[in-house]
Amino acid sequence: MNTANIFPAMMGAFGIVFIVLVFVLLAIWIALPFSIFGIKDLIREAIEEQKKTNELLKNLPKEKEKKEESGNRD
Repeated sequence: MNTANIFPAMMGAFGIVFIVLVFVLLAIWIALPFSIFGIKDLIREAIEEQKKTNELLKNLPKEKEKKEESGNRD
């Protein structure tokens, strides 16, 4: 088996794979800014919800104390 004939054939196959990979990465690179700007509002909403949740969690021990105090008075 002569390896001199296999090498150019392999290079052709790897070249095609490389070109396809470059086009896929180029498409992803072009689409990336649109996806980032698209989810920007969703991220803002998630941050606002997280702030609300943190406030509720801060108030939770206070509410628990109030319930315990009212339970002890009965």
